[in-house]
Amino acid sequence: MEYPPIIIVGMHRSGTSLLSRVLQKCGIFMGASRDPNNESFFFLELNDWLLAQTNATWDNPYNFRFIDDTFKETLIKAVKISISSFRILKFLGIRRFLKYRKLDNLPFLWGWKDPRNSITLNIWSEIFPQAKIIHIYRNPVDVAESLRKRVLKNKNNFRWNYKHTIKSMFAKGKLNFVDSVRLQFLEEGFKLWEEYLSSIYDFEKRSDKRILHLKYEEFLENPDSTIETILNYFNISVDKDRVKEAVALINTSRSYAFLSNKHLVKFYENIKEKPLVRKLGYHNLC
Repeated sequence: MEYPPIIIVGMHRSGTSLLSRVLQKCGIFMGASRDPNNESFFFLELNDWLLAQTNATWDNPYNFRFIDDTFKETLIKAVKISISSFRILKFLGIRRFLKYRKLDNLPFLWGWKDPRNSITLNIWSEIFPQAKIIHIYRNPVDVAESLRKRVLKNKNNFRWNYKHTIKSMFAKGKLNFVDSVRLQFLEEGFKLWEEYLSSIYDFEKRSDKRILHLKYEEFLENPDSTIETILNYFNISVDKDRVKEAVALINTSRSYAFLSNKHLVKFYENIKEKPLVRKLGYHNLC
């Protein structure tokens, strides 16, 4: 039996890493080589490459919406070549690569997580038309604040060294002073949240493909029932001990953290009537 991929989508800092680790605990292969956010380096690099073709980036993906059908066909052709090459060794690992060679005939459950999938989903759905898509979303205030904190932490930890001097001499490479200039501001974090989620819902509407949508806060509050929903969606059964290990990964204290911060509550009051906020049921939290 051959399995199509499971593609995890969702805005950054919305629980995609948690979801992918839960799926791993349930026996789904998420890549041999992954970064600290549990993102397969192979697909991460491909998504970055796709965005770069339109001068878009993960924190400013706006340009990617303007690809036309001809451009789309070219990108699909390029990606198909890449995923049929030796480069998939990075995803499969040596043992699986030598055994299977391709991604279109894998006899086990597999997939990958990358928030950028939210933007490039129209490409991946053409390459893997039978893919199972799962979307996890989180309230926009906690998302924007989490992104802002990460940027500030990066700034505060920055220390000039000889590598920065060399990069400056040749005006090449990133200094990595911040990972996103844009996301230092809550308002921009919220706008990016809107961009990512709009891209997912627009794709679902245009393609008429079914996406399993999960609310991050409900996942934290009811992990057992949420995992059961996920397994039913994939039509798979998992040993109870594996499910217990998956549930143990979940920290319920991260639900609606912003409510204890007056500044963030004030920000929430300004955005709670936005269409997507209302659509997802986040408009009446306080």
